Amino acid sequence: MKTPSICRILSVTVLGTSIYSLAKSPDPADSWWVLNKITHKRSYTIETRDRKCVSGTITRVTADHLTAKVYASNSWRSPDTLTFPRADVLRVTVGRIVYYSGRSSWSDVSSLRLISLRQLKIGQDRLKIVMKDGKVYEVKPPYTVSDEDFTLQISGKSTNVSKTEIAQVYDDVVKPLSEFGEYSLDELGPMVIFDPDWYVWKLHLEQHIPALLYDASAPEDNSPAQCVTR
Repeated sequence: MKTPSICRILSVTVLGTSIYSLAKSPDPADSWWVLNKITHKRSYTIETRDRKCVSGTITRVTADHLTAKVYASNSWRSPDTLTFPRADVLRVTVGRIVYYSGRSSWSDVSSLRLISLRQLKIGQDRLKIVMKDGKVYEVKPPYTVSDEDFTLQISGKSTNVSKTEIAQVYDDVVKPLSEFGEYSLDELGPMVIFDPDWYVWKLHLEQHIPALLYDASAPEDNSPAQCVTR
């Protein structure tokens, strides 16, 4: 009679352990679906593999396509609705922050050293490094990146992590605000206290999402970004 109970306990324990492991290590296959987790109430720069860039708001994301309302340089024109094949999308960004990358690039990881002063001030910048042996490091500044390794501060000690031991590197980015929310934080002055987004940022309660920048199992592309407006 005790055996079923023991089996149920073991099943729950195994399930709990699996969920914990999944939570600790982001799934590279989910990187595209980050585009459905970020707000669609703001403009993003969409860069295609031919290095052309457009600015627009995302309207739909499927397994194979991204649809956006794209704004022409002439502001009087209504936006055009364009659909981009997933295979053609190289990056989706706001400024220097990459929310989706369609390539595996160690140079993109290295460029994270050039984060904005605002990110440093509010402590938003952090990385998630998944090792080939299954270990996961959550890294905050200071850290350095070379062509061969990371130098991290772990428990107050400087530790080198070789690139050859790394499976994936994610930039654990803050979910972007809507354009109105960003405007409120920057422009409303004392009235910003009436905007609920202000409390989220002030108390550092922002949600983070993992943006995959480097995957050792994929071909590496370190070519420089040369974004050209369409």
